[in-house]
Amino acid sequence: MTNPDPPDKILRAQLAALREITRAISAAWSLDQVLALITRRTARVMAVDSCSIYLLDDKDMLVLKATTGLAPGAVGHARLKLGEGLTGHAAKIGKPVAASHASRDPHFKYLPETKESMFQSLLATPLVSRGKVIGAINVQTREGREYSPDEIELLSIIADVAAGELEKALLYDEIGGLKEALETRKLVERAKGILMKRHHIEEQDAFARLQHQARASRKSMREVAEAIILAEQV
Repeated sequence: MTNPDPPDKILRAQLAALREITRAISAAWSLDQVLALITRRTARVMAVDSCSIYLLDDKDMLVLKATTGLAPGAVGHARLKLGEGLTGHAAKIGKPVAASHASRDPHFKYLPETKESMFQSLLATPLVSRGKVIGAINVQTREGREYSPDEIELLSIIADVAAGELEKALLYDEIGGLKEALETRKLVERAKGILMKRHHIEEQDAFARLQHQARASRKSMREVAEAIILAEQV
């Protein structure tokens, strides 16, 4: 029988793993990058076969946003209600949930699109930022596995760090979308003005022309507006 690792060795390993993940996250610049880095690095440092992140949408549904071991096609499609499945249960109660044989647990819910039937064990913990649950992270293994208190603690620490970074990334993503929308609106307004002046038409008719050209050319309103503005400048 092998002796268990001493507490100081376990602590050093946890700190090293956390430091590696923190550095990786800090180097990311987009939400997708942050999600991918968290799942990849967590799977590696915890020596598991899969790591997945679910984020809450505006309808309180947990949506699969990134994974290392589940079917890639399930990303953006696999969903759990808050409280549903082991992962949803962890998010609802705000505490880690572990099962060495997940399918035997009363909270288990199989999502066929994920093709997760190959995995036996599951450990999930909520992602909480500023006291609010924003999602959950889970790890899975192909063989049955009893997760130790140290492994549960490590995933909880990773989740704490990840949640803050994910909330910032979500905010930046939202701001980027708002900025894009504002810039598009400005371009469309300029293009409308050009069309009104060129064809001596009203604003509503100019906008209708933009819409028709966008549909006919299968381009976005922004692309059409940019083309009109560029043609005017030539």
